[in-house]
Amino acid sequence: MENNGFVENGFIIDLGHAKDAAEIIYELSNILEMPEAKNKEICLKLGVINLSQSQLLSIKSLINSMASELAFIDTDSEQTELAALNLGIIVSELSNEIEVATPEMDMEDVEIKEIEVGVPKDGLSYELIETEPVEEEKIEVVEKSEEALKAEEKLEELIDEENEQVSEKEAVIYEISKLPTLYLQQTLRSGQTMSYDGNILLIGDAHPGSEIIAKGDITVWGVLGGIAHAGARGNDFAKIRALKINAIQLRISGHYARRPDTMNIPFIQRSNEFTPEEASVNNKEIAIYKISER
Repeated sequence: MENNGFVENGFIIDLGHAKDAAEIIYELSNILEMPEAKNKEICLKLGVINLSQSQLLSIKSLINSMASELAFIDTDSEQTELAALNLGIIVSELSNEIEVATPEMDMEDVEIKEIEVGVPKDGLSYELIETEPVEEEKIEVVEKSEEALKAEEKLEELIDEENEQVSEKEAVIYEISKLPTLYLQQTLRSGQTMSYDGNILLIGDAHPGSEIIAKGDITVWGVLGGIAHAGARGNDFAKIRALKINAIQLRISGHYARRPDTMNIPFIQRSNEFTPEEASVNNKEIAIYKISER
């Protein structure tokens, strides 16, 4: 508040026609979003509507959130006036010497002049001053260099390629999940071959010299010591799982891996200490992981 009794940078908003507090808040929020109402001392005309302290606090908080301040209110309601005084909000009377902003008016048509208005109930008077025109923000358009454009195109190509690979992987994994599964509870001995156009789940060991071939995944609930070929129809996303992978050869789609010749472990005794393992294609090579590490 200035010592000369005026409110600088004042802005009058007339909501005397509003029917309730909800309508006041709705229309007030619309007006406060206009650039002309930013960073102003708001002089609010409320008419005869009765407002409680909590409703006035909501209105004041809304004005503060929109980068403005509530200077005073003009009300014909004794209840609203009493609530405002209890909250320390100044109550004054506005004259009709200038146009005031309403939700139906175009803010560009409102002329605000530097004049005194009204005589407030607390013995002070106020003024509204002409607002400075808001300068339009200038946007500088910078042309991108040919190198930058090529880099962006390359990045977009890489993103598209990655998205295609992810989509392809999801589609293949979904296809695998829909394949039929053959359940076997036996030991696959040397010289025996098991082939199936789907997933294979073997409850038992696969001895060295045995062979398992599947279109989908291969899972051995035991020691895998023979040859295992998953994704036999060209599926790079198929997997081979076992309690212990000790296979002579692993194949997934067109990729294969052999056990080093220096590892002469023809048979591994069953144990309760096994941690399940999984073989999958990573960077075009077959890698074996402990399932607990995945």
